[in-house]
Amino acid sequence: MMRSPCVIAAAGLLLVSFPAFAGDATGLTATSLLDTKTLGDGLPLRYPPGDAHLTALMVELAPGGETGLHRHPMPVVGYIVSGEVTVSAEGMAPRVFKAGEAFVETSVWHNGRNEGREPVRILAIYLGAEGQLRVEKKQGSDGHY
Repeated sequence: MMRSPCVIAAAGLLLVSFPAFAGDATGLTATSLLDTKTLGDGLPLRYPPGDAHLTALMVELAPGGETGLHRHPMPVVGYIVSGEVTVSAEGMAPRVFKAGEAFVETSVWHNGRNEGREPVRILAIYLGAEGQLRVEKKQGSDGHY
């Protein structure tokens, strides 16, 4: 019977002292870059079936470079680290994404092109399934990754 009061006292002490263990969050800020339930073309965000597999790539496009027409069988989040990229997608007006901007790629055929004078660096995060291909290239399309 003595065990219950000891457990309760220990739990109370832990709860009271928890902030000391957690540490201070001084200097911490969090800025929302993206909060969505849809892909870039407005279709609902859907994760593929199977065992989850996340991949992060740093994609770099030289000035004048392009990805070639492609699409993804999974949600892909992009974040422009530097430069800017113009994305053209079937049935949509071209969009320009600049450094500091995040976006979800579309599920339709699309091409990213660097029309600037400096390389564009894109952090691409693929939310797929184990063994799944990240990119489907349109036949006859240039570009690669």
